Amino acid sequence: MSYVLGIDVAQGRTHAATCRRLGPGWEDPEPLWLGERSPAAASALFLDDEGYLLTGDAAAQAGARVPSRLLTGFHRRIGDDVPMLVEGEAFPPEVLTTVLVEGIAEHAANLFGGDPRHLVLTHPGDWGAYRRDVLRRALANAGFTAVTLVPGSIAALGAHLPVPGPGATAAGVCEFGADGVHVTLATATGASGWQPATSAEGVAPAAALGTLFALAGAASTSPKGLAGVVFCGDVPPHALPARPPCPVFAGPVPPATTALGAAALAALRADHRATPMEPPAIETTLLPRVDTLGELGERPPRPPVEITPFELPERPNPLNLFRRRRPLAAAILVLAAAISAVAITVTAREATAGPAPSPAPSHCAHSGSPTGEGHC
Repeated sequence: MSYVLGIDVAQGRTHAATCRRLGPGWEDPEPLWLGERSPAAASALFLDDEGYLLTGDAAAQAGARVPSRLLTGFHRRIGDDVPMLVEGEAFPPEVLTTVLVEGIAEHAANLFGGDPRHLVLTHPGDWGAYRRDVLRRALANAGFTAVTLVPGSIAALGAHLPVPGPGATAAGVCEFGADGVHVTLATATGASGWQPATSAEGVAPAAALGTLFALAGAASTSPKGLAGVVFCGDVPPHALPARPPCPVFAGPVPPATTALGAAALAALRADHRATPMEPPAIETTLLPRVDTLGELGERPPRPPVEITPFELPERPNPLNLFRRRRPLAAAILVLAAAISAVAITVTAREATAGPAPSPAPSHCAHSGSPTGEGHC
């Protein structure tokens, strides 16, 4: 059966969706069940005793027993110099993401009897060309050649606004997560579909729509001029505005919206129709063989690091007190020293002074003298 696959690798959970071919067109996207109790599965890998990597919820359960072998957060680290270490073995982050994608693709192949015609994989919106190229080459090494990498916010638009309509110039996405709302303003760029323009992270849920309207205003677009706003992720109850100035979309399962949009975009890509994609200068619909890929671009420069030396505290002494401008402490110390010096001086004088001299014996008078006068 001909089908396409969309995968949304988020920080905590991974969602997937498929679109099946129906005659000349495609059916609506449907979630691909990955977890044991929900369509989503943990974005995790676990290194077992035999050296195999478990994926999804099985990895999370095994990692609860042996946390030192659990791998998470690798999708965000693609492009870093330092690999992830488990039991002394190094794993590049892009390889770990590829292993996770392989597990999902194998599960889909078992259900539909073959590989997908096209794969759309989401990535963080702040990625540049270097990180995309690193992941693309890792996927090509694993045999995934018909791949499109799309920012998660643009994939979410694909669930409700896969291509800009007539006269549409901008649209918005509010992705609700544990760290707040990621607000993205996307603009229409002709044949390339939607492209991220500006964004804001960590926005309070109550301020999400206001922040989006402010981003639109800065881009000379009024709230009424937006083609629509997509709410996705862990959308809290009563988060949708009562009377929005523009269309607001929220599917029945907001956490799966991005994966559903990725599958919808994969169907368009399979038909070679215009869809949101990476910048045209580096995007390829079908990747060539690995040995024909060009060299990777230069690694983006790392931000400067300033190291402030740690100064050990000095031992307290009179000089330090004066140098640190502590006149009160210094005066007390000087006064104590003066009192001690006076006390020592007085004590020394008392110790060196002898007893008072007794009067010399007088022989000038004798008690037995009849005249009462003595003779010296």
